[in-house]
Amino acid sequence: MSAPVVSAPPTVTVDVTGRVPIDGDHHVATWIFPPPAPTDGPVPLLFCLPGGGYTKAYWHLDVPGRAGYSFGEHLAAQGMLVIAVDHLATGESSRHPRAAELTPDVVAAANNAALTDLLERAAKGTLLPGQGPIDIGPIVAVGHSMGGMLAVFQQSLHGSFDAIAPLGYGTVGPFAGHLVGNDRTKIPSLESIMVPARAGAFDEPFLSDRTDPAIRHHFYWDDVPTDVIAADDLTSTHLPGVTGPLSIVPFIASDHAGRIRCPVFIGLGERDSTPNHHDEARAYSFSNDVTLFRLPKSAHCHNTAGTRHDLWNRLAQWVRTLPALAATPSA
Repeated sequence: MSAPVVSAPPTVTVDVTGRVPIDGDHHVATWIFPPPAPTDGPVPLLFCLPGGGYTKAYWHLDVPGRAGYSFGEHLAAQGMLVIAVDHLATGESSRHPRAAELTPDVVAAANNAALTDLLERAAKGTLLPGQGPIDIGPIVAVGHSMGGMLAVFQQSLHGSFDAIAPLGYGTVGPFAGHLVGNDRTKIPSLESIMVPARAGAFDEPFLSDRTDPAIRHHFYWDDVPTDVIAADDLTSTHLPGVTGPLSIVPFIASDHAGRIRCPVFIGLGERDSTPNHHDEARAYSFSNDVTLFRLPKSAHCHNTAGTRHDLWNRLAQWVRTLPALAATPSA
């Protein structure tokens, strides 16, 4: 018997107009994965931020004929409230005509505004029909790749979370070898992106190309089935302005990472976006609680790896230790 088709979770959209420093009406779309049954005590909330070129579907991958690819369902089944986000200008969230204005601090501000509203709705019992009030426990940002960078920015600028879990993000020095080859002069810098962006170079929305063999090698371990990769390709979305290109600029988030005091869970695949996995802990020099987990037989896109449940379960185990470690959101 084939596995059932994964159904779309409930969508909750938050109006963030006037709460981001750019003109226009804006909204952030999210998927909600509630715990399947009432739980005793506070419920951990995982605020899941996808990487560049991905939608919230990264956290709920639909592979026809296969089960077990939904991070959201897996963690919700362990008693957690999971919220997956479409960043501004991606997926079902609102667009913006000027890519140069969609910088990481702007996208993080929109995500912070969305989280604030969703927390209020959860507390009041208005998050989902029939859900009832939820006693929210530790609030954890789980960000993949560019989403990891945005988790760092959001925590540094807004103190939104009790803990952060950047996955597949090289804070000390992202490895861009799969993009530049041996020509290190092609490693992007802030100005090499912002100068053409201010001239409108990135204003026309575009999709990231995942078909290049070097990118395939960077994204997927060698044993990932072709139908899983094909399903993952279907989740492609526009980049959120310059936030996408800026996410691979070396050390772009290092100052922000150095300000973070809360617990940090660094999750990296065996082959991933960092030149040295163990260097990553150094970036969070103000935090007294930094965990590094390296996922065997996984490339950059951990949620497609055959070993993905090892990461998901280790992250869940870590989250369950947080109430004793963090009481209120702190940078």
